[in-house]
Amino acid sequence: MQSYQSFLEGLFICGEADVPLVQANEKATLIVDVRADAKQSAGSGSGNWVNIPLESGKTHQSHELKQAIDQLVDAYHKGEKAVLH
Repeated sequence: MQSYQSFLEGLFICGEADVPLVQANEKATLIVDVRADAKQSAGSGSGNWVNIPLESGKTHQSHELKQAIDQLVDAYHKGEKAVLH
């Protein structure tokens, strides 16, 4: 069983530990990281890493969530593969 999911063609969602797997298996080139505590990419070092921190329990984060979604939408329209975690 895969430890990640595709929610649209070329767009994937997974936990931190599975990012390198998505990069290797699916050739994802964009990592959209919503971890508030992220200091570096969870990926293999290749591709583009965008950190848009969402903090657990914090209210009024719709702007940040929209930024993350916009990154994915942009990748989708460009035909790029991206992973959200």
